[in-house]
Order: sequence, then C-alpha cells, then structure tokens
Amino acid sequence: MIERITDEFYLSMFHNAEMHLRNADNELQETLSKEKLIDRILMERHSEEGLSLEESAVLIHLIRNYPDDQLKEKVCDAARLLRKEVFGDKVATMVPIEASSYCASTCKFCGWRADNKEMVRTRISVEAIRKQARSLAKKGISHFEIVGGDDIKFFKTDLVPMIQALKEETRAIDPDSRVSMCFTAMHEEHYAQFKEAGLDCVLTWQETYNEDLYNFHVPSGPKAKGLTRDFRVVRDGNGFLDRLKSNESAVRVGLQVGLGAMVGLADNTEADILSVIMHGNKLLNHYSRHIQPIIIGMPAWNAITTEKTDHRFSLGFHFDNFENCFELISAIYLLGFPDHLSWVFANGRVRPEVQIDCIKTASCFTSTLVQIAPGGYLDFDVDGNLLEDKESIFVLSSLPLDKLNQETILSGEQFSHFYASHEEFLDMFAARGLCVVSDKSFIMDAIAAQKVSKQVAL
Repeated sequence: MIERITDEFYLSMFHNAEMHLRNADNELQETLSKEKLIDRILMERHSEEGLSLEESAVLIHLIRNYPDDQLKEKVCDAARLLRKEVFGDKVATMVPIEASSYCASTCKFCGWRADNKEMVRTRISVEAIRKQARSLAKKGISHFEIVGGDDIKFFKTDLVPMIQALKEETRAIDPDSRVSMCFTAMHEEHYAQFKEAGLDCVLTWQETYNEDLYNFHVPSGPKAKGLTRDFRVVRDGNGFLDRLKSNESAVRVGLQVGLGAMVGLADNTEADILSVIMHGNKLLNHYSRHIQPIIIGMPAWNAITTEKTDHRFSLGFHFDNFENCFELISAIYLLGFPDHLSWVFANGRVRPEVQIDCIKTASCFTSTLVQIAPGGYLDFDVDGNLLEDKESIFVLSSLPLDKLNQETILSGEQFSHFYASHEEFLDMFAARGLCVVSDKSFIMDAIAAQKVSKQVAL
C-alpha cells in the first residue's frame, strides 16, 4: 500500500499558502500590466496539471486585494470555456439529509455546538431516513448525503444501518444513486466499514487550515481532540490534524472525497482557498492511480438560526460581500486542478441566482432542495403538522414530541440556507441551458479521459 502523506506536509499547508500569496503580491506590484500577466497565466494552463500554486495565488489576489471587474471576467470566461469542454451543460444534484443535530463539539461558528441551549435538537430513526430517501429519489436526485453533528452514540449504533438503508432505498429507484456522509473525522477502519455498508463518498470540510484559528473556534469535543477507534474522545488529541488527514484515510479505502474551507472564517480567507488547492492536488498526485475526482466545497460562514447565540460578527466575520466573490472563487478552484479531476460544489449558503452563476461558470455538482434539519423532508399538512407517527420518526428530541411541527423542526438548521424547491431549481437550470445527470456519469467520464491521456502518452 502507498505510504501516507507526512504530517509535516499537512501542518505546513497554511504557512506555505501565505508564502505563495506574498510572492504573488510582489509579482502583481512589480508587473507593468496585470492584464498581460493574467492572460499569460490563463493561456499557459495545462489540462493535465491545472494552474501551479504560484499561478493560482496570483488569481486569488483578484478576490479582494486587487479587485478588477475586467480581470475577474477574464478568469471566469476561462473557467466557463473549461467547464463547457469538460462537463458540457451537465450538472449533478445532491441532497443533504440530516440525521442528528445532537453534538458533543463546541465549534463557536456552528448552530449545533453543544453549548447552544437555544437550538432544537432531534435525532431521527432509520425508518425516517428510508421515508425521506424514497421521496427525494423520486424527484430525480442522484446523490444523497447523510449529515449530522458529532453525536457519538449515533456513530456507534445508527450510522451503519442508515448508510445501508439509504443506499438500499435510493438504488431501488435509481441504480446510479450514490451515498456520501459529512461528519467529524474518523479512522481508516471506520471508512472501510462504511464503504462495506454502501458508502461512496466522504465530505469533510476543514473549516480553516490555520491551526491556531481552528483551535480557537473548535475548543472541545471530538472535532477538537479526535476520536478513538471505539468512538471515544481522545484526551490529548489533535483534532485539527486528524481532520486534515481524514480525507486521505477515506481515499485509501477507495472512497471519493470532498474537501473545502469555510469562506469568511479566516481573516486571510485567500490562504484557505489556496490551501484547499494545495491539499487536493497533493491527494491527486500522491494517489494518482487510486483516486476519484475530488469534490471542492465552498461552505460560507452564514448566520445560525438561533439569533441570540449567533456571534459571527463579534468573532471576527468581516467578509459580508462574499456572494460577490463566489463565482470568481469557483472559477479559480476549477482552473487550479487537472481537467476532470475536480468537481466544484456550489451550495445553498448563497442565493440561488448566485449558485446558478457558479454552476454556469465552474460547478458541475450542486445541492438543490436544502432543508438542513433532521426530518426536514418529511410530509407536513398545510398547517405544518407532521403527517407521520412521530414516535417512529424521532429517536430523540429536546422538545416534547407534540411540539414538533414543520416550524420547530426546520428551526433546528445548523446554518441558515437559502431555500428553493428542487422543481424550481430544475426550471432555473433549464432557463440557463443546463441538464441534470447523475454524478456517477462524471466519474465514468473521468475514467475515460484518463485512458485517453495514457494512450496519448504512449
């Protein structure tokens, strides 16, 4: 088996990203024509490698340090041409299904943090996953993500049965359906077990590659200290490093992975963006024969649903115009990776029209209908009453079951999201000339492209 990537690489990424950005800043200050520099970078990009880190660093400066609408449009135009060449007008849709909002970690930016007493908490049953999976699969969605807080009891007893149930229900409707999960970092043995149960992909957002900032925002719990193989919190562990290494652990057992940093969490968000590109390309190069396309997420530091306990601005959030930069960020991500080997993931933390712009420019993978609360996709009547037996749906609840209705259930979102129905997204896709396919088809396209590349090399 291939040796693991060194801890030294992981722990140096943010520092190296800052160094590349400083060098790029010097180059931008010294150049006689920023336009010619950008033109050269875009023209010399190699399809099998993507942009170099130095070149990506130059483009990243256009986000905030050297804002220029004309140069931004050059980068976005280059990404649009590349997206058209690689993915055509196709887009794959996914849906996150929340399983539990109970959490043992205390991430300051998150609504589900353990010390947020204002949050409505629920954990749903395997039967609830089955019901939601059936209705969502019938809409034509092909990728289903199980999401939840750091609910250790859930990890021990319910996660494997839920993966099995979700795969079983969705595959019965669409044989190309795929299942992912988004939880705290786990071990290689865990990911092997989950793959055996039917898991296809692991999405793990690093939040920030700045270790000091990570430890400030994530002071305690599994995400801060890590988990043992029997799901106990490590006493003196390094959750930051565990999270960095978890993508690699999933790759090593044959799972697809997604990685990303939270836009707006770090003061130097640009260094986080470059760290994502560095991290993803390291995985692609190190596991070149054994890795599937990497999903590049763009989670944003949105408000949480419990207004009294939302401390974004006191904690340092200052990137309040980030929506204006999302399309450019998505373009840089696409250009920063080899063709076919990255899927930029536009999500519902921005307005649907911004999301669609990102899809037309760079993203081939996106969420549509997003109701990030356990039980959020179940059926309700016109008055918001749940049309299901609550005792069979909710295993655990912080509210009495008779208080659970559509309003209280959806108030348990981890972050505020923008909402549009799947059908409304399909109409928006059609209006922009986009057609929906399964993400499995993109994997097959990547395999075919790699075969062609090898034949040309011979």
